[in-house]
Amino acid sequence: MQYSPLFDSPENQALLVVCARKTIRNAAIGGIVWGVLNLFIGYAAIHVTLLNVGLLGLALLMLGTGIMALVRPSLNALLAEAVVSTLLLFWNISVAILNSLAEGSAHFNPHTLIWPAVAAVFLFQRYLKLGHLKESISGMNHETVKEAAGLCQQLFKSKLKESPNITEATSKRCRLRLMADSVFCAQRNLAHAFHMNRTNFQQCIKDSNQKKIRVVVRHPLGKLTYAFDKKNSDKIKSWLETSPARVS
Repeated sequence: MQYSPLFDSPENQALLVVCARKTIRNAAIGGIVWGVLNLFIGYAAIHVTLLNVGLLGLALLMLGTGIMALVRPSLNALLAEAVVSTLLLFWNISVAILNSLAEGSAHFNPHTLIWPAVAAVFLFQRYLKLGHLKESISGMNHETVKEAAGLCQQLFKSKLKESPNITEATSKRCRLRLMADSVFCAQRNLAHAFHMNRTNFQQCIKDSNQKKIRVVVRHPLGKLTYAFDKKNSDKIKSWLETSPARVS
């Protein structure tokens, strides 16, 4: 999707890498679960026919790629997960066809392929979504990424009542830190985060005259929509109306 060049800034690139690695780790956990599930299925199926040793092997491979992506999140690790998941899908299709032929029928139940297909599509979708960040993910300094992740975590450790410059979305999944002339935003699950100057942020507000404002951002990792209650909306409006020189 198209997004503003402001996300190409060093600050936003670091935040994007933090979010990308979090996404890869989440996919890795899903891959590990999928691998373990297929290990149990393969172990049970191997007693039926030795042909199912292939399923056992693919399950171990799925488990291994998941662990690799969890320990060292990268696009190559995510791609490996997606490829193995696709092989599992093809394996299930082949077994379903062989079983239907053995029963003397060319028909097989497609419902058994739903989860393998979902797993393969999910992983490839994540890989394609993060593709433009490949160089940043592999080349960015570890300390820079660690610092950016620490800022996101610190935002949610702060107590709202004691932090007049922090606002929280109605869903409680997003927080904003209102700084001198810019805003820092992060989601609780670290799926999205960004840094934006006052002018650009104001352009993301659909209607600043509303009592409860909505912020819509065309983020590189997907369109973001955050709603704020009246109290937090008033905080944002007050900040927007305050000149940078007067912000402490």
